[in-house]
Amino acid sequence: MEALIKPSMKEMVFTVTPDVPASCTLELESISDLPVLFKLKLSKMERYSVNPPAGVVPPEQKIAVVIRMTAYSQIPPDVFSCRDKFRLETAPMPRTELADIAELWQEVPPKTTRFQLFPVKMVIGEDSRWKEIADKMEAEANVDKGRFVATPSEPSASLKSTTAYSGEELLKRRRRMANEIEKDISDRTVQINDLKRKIEASTSNQDSRDTAENSYMGVSGVQIILMLAITAFSIKLLI
Repeated sequence: MEALIKPSMKEMVFTVTPDVPASCTLELESISDLPVLFKLKLSKMERYSVNPPAGVVPPEQKIAVVIRMTAYSQIPPDVFSCRDKFRLETAPMPRTELADIAELWQEVPPKTTRFQLFPVKMVIGEDSRWKEIADKMEAEANVDKGRFVATPSEPSASLKSTTAYSGEELLKRRRRMANEIEKDISDRTVQINDLKRKIEASTSNQDSRDTAENSYMGVSGVQIILMLAITAFSIKLLI
């Protein structure tokens, strides 16, 4: 949907000083040929006041909305981490007759409503007695953030130990697999030797011995090929 209102800012910036309410002014400019309804919702009602909180912007005209923040005698604890937001809702005016704003909003189809969020940012005034304290708070906040940031050139110690441990475990697994393959080769060798002895025992003449010898050579060839293949596979696992 096309926008109906052009706001004068993208975030609400409040310059806070001791015991003085901070304020900022949001100008809403209509870019529609029709009257536009608006209302500004707050994430913390107890902290801000809005004047006017809702109204009508005439076609191609502006209206100023003043937002005030509660005065603080001490530095707000979230001065550098404020997550407050304002939500601007706008919609074409459903009818031209003037009426109560709340009643007009009840007649607005939900699909025609536009939404826009405005984050809040607080800054400390340059002439404020909070300035020195705020600078220290900001420096400490930056140091705390830096403690949890690992530079690409120097991985953290925990990451190094985890990587080394994983490599060691992988090597152990490969060695276990190689031992199992070696045992399998030994078992198969025993089976082949038993088969050769049975063939030799069953031969009673020269022809039978020739046949047995051929069988023996065939079995030996299979044994050698099998052992070479399994050995090569075992070596590959260890690389």
